[in-house]
Amino acid sequence: MRAVNLLPSGSESRKSFRKEDPAVVIGSVLGLVVIFALVAGFLNVHGTVNREQKKLTAARTELAKLSLIKKPVIVTKPVVTKPIIAPPAITSEEQPLLTALTTAMSTRIAWDRILREFSLVLPSDVRLTALTLTAPPAPVAAVAGAPAAPPSVPGLTIAGTAYSRDGVARLLSRLMLIPDLSDVTLSNASAGPRGDADPVQFNITAVVKGAPAPPPLPAPVAPVTTDTTSGSSS
Repeated sequence: MRAVNLLPSGSESRKSFRKEDPAVVIGSVLGLVVIFALVAGFLNVHGTVNREQKKLTAARTELAKLSLIKKPVIVTKPVVTKPIIAPPAITSEEQPLLTALTTAMSTRIAWDRILREFSLVLPSDVRLTALTLTAPPAPVAAVAGAPAAPPSVPGLTIAGTAYSRDGVARLLSRLMLIPDLSDVTLSNASAGPRGDADPVQFNITAVVKGAPAPPPLPAPVAPVTTDTTSGSSS
């Protein structure tokens, strides 16, 4: 028998999907996937930006509303603290004791402080042979118009030896730095028979500052007598 072709003419020239190039098909599919991914990412980011923009707009609106509200000014009053226990009043019996204590403390001389300061300024090349401390006389209130008080009496007397005259001068300059001493004077300084080969013997005096003298008392006023009989009639 003879074979008969029942297909229409030109159908043989058409290509089926199975006959397409696999590389072209895979590339097309990947391109579509990339496009869909980009579109989905853009839509997601665009939605997030819109939500954040709405939040920012709402926050700005709320801030504008709060700025229009006037808050009351709170005035704070200073807190005055009162002592729990009031200081006791000084009675007439305690007043003389308080006055005596104040006077004694004002005339007190801190000998321990003077000796400590003296030990700090004493040079290492100076040796003491005698040290005398004498308290100055207690200050007495002067009377207005009375003669001046006698000069201060030296309260510190030092006798010692030094290896050289420079050591004596160094001791003098350091003693002048002690606040409780004044009128630091070198009484004498003499070397031995061999001159500078022998130690220098010296004597130094200084005035110990006592309490300040109280203010002068007013001059006594003589009583004035008046004659009351001169104006009476006989």
